[in-house]
Amino acid sequence: MNAERPAAARAAARPRAALLFAAALALAASACAQNAPRPDLAGKGRCNADALGWAVGQTLDEATGRRLFKDSGAGLWRVVAPDNTFGRDRREDRLNVRVDQAQRIVAVDCG
Repeated sequence: MNAERPAAARAAARPRAALLFAAALALAASACAQNAPRPDLAGKGRCNADALGWAVGQTLDEATGRRLFKDSGAGLWRVVAPDNTFGRDRREDRLNVRVDQAQRIVAVDCG
């Protein structure tokens, strides 16, 4: 009778193990998926940094950031500093403001 009990316990544990494995697999797959651009964050369409060269060399402050964001038509913007790390995802509606250690703008681009 004792020999049957461990076998029954193992049989009962199999569905739980399969469920845990499936949940872990789903979690891993969702971590690798790229997020689609959110329509509620979209700007006027695409980001356009062609006319933003005026900002290079200036210190990034709130007024400069707002003007860059408005003039670019972007729906999102981010500051890329030397000590920041970002994913390689590219968005046509995102403005990248690249700054040095002193918060001076060194480049402005989209992506």
